[in-house]
Amino acid sequence: MRMQAGILGLVVLLLVAPIGRGEDVLFEDDFKHGLAAKWQPVGLKKSDYRVVDGCLEMRVQPGKLTRDTPMLKVTLPFASTDTVIVSVKVTPVDDFTENGEFAGVYLLDETGREFAAKKQIVDDKLVLAPGNYEFKGKPGEEGDPGKYEVKYTAATKEAGPLRIVVDRGYAHFQVGPNADGKYLNFFHSAIRKEKRERGFGLTAAGAPGEKEHWVRFEEFRVFRR
Repeated sequence: MRMQAGILGLVVLLLVAPIGRGEDVLFEDDFKHGLAAKWQPVGLKKSDYRVVDGCLEMRVQPGKLTRDTPMLKVTLPFASTDTVIVSVKVTPVDDFTENGEFAGVYLLDETGREFAAKKQIVDDKLVLAPGNYEFKGKPGEEGDPGKYEVKYTAATKEAGPLRIVVDRGYAHFQVGPNADGKYLNFFHSAIRKEKRERGFGLTAAGAPGEKEHWVRFEEFRVFRR
């Protein structure tokens, strides 16, 4: 297990606090003029996504997430050692109903998906995932995933956009800002280094096979600090 506990809030607060440096926007799409040319559909049929009224809408794929689950991705010029933030607003058009059903944004490299920020059904509730991992074991057992308890936070409309903060070899899941300008901080993990390709992908999966579900993505933005 590659997670680290205790310092997440401090690290991310430092990242989002005013630091006197400008933002280098690597890519953004407000979906007001169709789909930007940089997007690459991977396994998605044209009938699986559409741009409507400044929003990208995507069909939630049936079945669990696999390496071959379709996505919409963008490849961008940054490295694991940079400080890069992706932000996107995610709103189910249809209520998610299946445990495990989700939609969100992923950090990618040339081998596939590596780190996620999602809205997901867990125990019949729509939550922000991954959740907070709390270590419940004894000293020396930190590497055992079974020694952690996962606590989830409800995915309310007021929480704000989903964010992944890539910072010098780590990825952090964050949500916000909300209406009060505050952020919620969740799971983080070390990420693979020295990759040939980096980017982000939008994915939705886990829908029931007998019913069609859609999800809306808005205000996609990637910037470097």
